[in-house]
Amino acid sequence: MSFYVRVFSQAEDFPSLQAICDELADAGFEFATSPGKHEPEFGEQDWRSLLLQYSEEQKPIELDRNTPAHEDGMFKEEQKEFLDELKDLPYSKNQKKAVELIKNLQQIYAFEVDEDITEAGWDFLECLLDFLCDATDGYVQVDEEGIYDKDGSILVEIE
Repeated sequence: MSFYVRVFSQAEDFPSLQAICDELADAGFEFATSPGKHEPEFGEQDWRSLLLQYSEEQKPIELDRNTPAHEDGMFKEEQKEFLDELKDLPYSKNQKKAVELIKNLQQIYAFEVDEDITEAGWDFLECLLDFLCDATDGYVQVDEEGIYDKDGSILVEIE
C-alpha cells in the first residue's frame, strides 16, 4: 500500500529536475532517478514526473507535478476534492486559510510513498519537501493527517 504527501504550491515558478537532484546530492543523499540525468526527458522544462530510488531495498518515491495547464485534469480534480473536504470542516481561522491556499494553488507536487518507508526514506522525503516548499511557496499535505503550515505545525486536520 502507499499514501500521498503533497506540496501545495502558491507559485508558478518551479525547480528543474536538475535543481531537485542537486539539492538532494548537496544534502548527502545517494539515489537514482528515472528519467536518469542523461535521458532527454530529464532536461524537459515542463517536467511532469520523477521516480526517486533512495534505497535498493525499498520501493521508489514517485513524484508527479500537476498544474492547471496540464490537460489530464488531475490538478482541478484534486483541487476540488480538497476544497470539498475543507468546506466540510467546522469554520475556523485555519480552515479559512486552508481554503484560500487551495483556491490559490498554482501547482501540486504529489509524492506517492510506500507505507513501509524507512527512517532514511523519511529523511530523504523531508529534504525534498523542504526544498519544494521553499522554492515554490508551498504547504505540505499528508494523507490521513492534514495540511501543515510553514512552521511544520498542523494547520487543519483532514482524515
